[in-house]
Amino acid sequence: MRKIKSRALWFMPFIALVLVLAGCQSVGGFDVNKALLGDLDVKSSEYSTKLSLAAVPSSDKLSEEDQQIVDLINSLSLNVSNLKLQDNGDISAKGTVGYKKLNLPFAFFMDKEAIVLNVEGAKQPFYFPIASYEKEFGVAGLDPAKAEDLSKLITQFVVKNLPNPGVINVSSVSEAVYGEQLNLTKLHAEVTGQELPALLKTFLKSISKDTEGFTTLISGLYDYLYPIVKASGVNADDYLNLGLGDLPLDDKEGVVTVLHDAAKLAVDSLLLVYDKELDNLYEYEPELKTVLSKDTKLQVDLYVDSSFHIRKQNIDLNIALPQVDGIPLKSISLKAESQAWNIGGKVTADHLSTEGALDVNKVNLTPGETLRNFEPGSDVYRLLKDEIGITKKSLVIAPDDDYYYPVVIDNTTYVPLRYLAEDLDATIKWDGATRTITVTDDLQGDQLVFKVGSAQATLNGTKINLGKAVFIDEYGDANVPLRVLAEALHGKVTRDEEGWIYINRN
Repeated sequence: MRKIKSRALWFMPFIALVLVLAGCQSVGGFDVNKALLGDLDVKSSEYSTKLSLAAVPSSDKLSEEDQQIVDLINSLSLNVSNLKLQDNGDISAKGTVGYKKLNLPFAFFMDKEAIVLNVEGAKQPFYFPIASYEKEFGVAGLDPAKAEDLSKLITQFVVKNLPNPGVINVSSVSEAVYGEQLNLTKLHAEVTGQELPALLKTFLKSISKDTEGFTTLISGLYDYLYPIVKASGVNADDYLNLGLGDLPLDDKEGVVTVLHDAAKLAVDSLLLVYDKELDNLYEYEPELKTVLSKDTKLQVDLYVDSSFHIRKQNIDLNIALPQVDGIPLKSISLKAESQAWNIGGKVTADHLSTEGALDVNKVNLTPGETLRNFEPGSDVYRLLKDEIGITKKSLVIAPDDDYYYPVVIDNTTYVPLRYLAEDLDATIKWDGATRTITVTDDLQGDQLVFKVGSAQATLNGTKINLGKAVFIDEYGDANVPLRVLAEALHGKVTRDEEGWIYINRN
């Protein structure tokens, strides 16, 4: 468990590396903050984006499994040729996902009602109904407009207070954006993992002194949360632990003041122990020294127009990884290239209809049902079945298994039908009048029919001798021969010398 938690810590600097370039002071007379905030109020635009990963193996002699991991990472890519943001909030995107030697085309659409995804080779689109989900699980008092305002406040606060990295400069360039040659200002910045702790400490010092910005942020947070708290019917006793004492929750000025003072005290307290805690962190997780080294590096090029809109950007992030068991990589890199055009212009998102689409919120898709939603000859079908192996199953049954509780009678192992059939994704239908149980295979639709009290079954109409009649055990479950059921559902059954049973399906 400690290993899992410690590995999670390694990813925290990755996020911080990206954020640290989100806020910079003026460089060479160029207002960097204005450029970084220039797109906050953009309501409509079009974009293209390319993302790719590159993994460097930790050794020239990797195991076959580790080499497959490296090859898989190096094959992953995303190419969004056209992302459209409409002024009403609708979004659409078209592009391809790269996986190994495949390029899988897709189309995406999202509005206030649903998210719709169509993949080449799919017989029907897939959609997730946002409106019904929000209605069922939505928070009372939630205001999307205030949520957007709060997001802007957070961005402005962070941008204002983050310091410049060690390398940052500007220059005038001519660049092509969506086929148009533009005169732009290029902002180039670099930051290494080694710089990150000091930059974050400087950021904390800055926000501690930024009383106005801190207060504005907390005020925006109050405006967003107070209606939610009020709608939930929270009473005074529920927020006494916030340190508000007898202060009425509807006293905005008083609440904001108290919360600001408490937040500032927390930041100042953190600053007092920052260096010591950093040393303790390095001692507890020495692997972090590799991540937070000069070999971890983020480089960003932003191309900004005269209206302070980012028209083009290139991001190159290389992350050095510790050489420990379970990580076959020396480093991993992310490259991203994007450009924007038609900013603030008339943009209409490409609508995808939900008519005939599959509601993934209602359907619990089995492997067979998933494959039947794709054309058998399509790349996606082959990917799901052959590469990802969604039809593969591996079950292990111990001699004294307390889930399947197998029973051996005359050298034949019997198990409760329902548990094994459902674990192999089959559907089960009970006919009380005839006391028959119909098991339908998920992959090929084969039907196996048992009858309680009968020693015969049928598989697609062909009779099978069971040796012993199907019986109901003390728990009310119908028991059938394990091998007959598993093999009818395309599983291969083996048994070892100690009586353990293994069922594998490809």
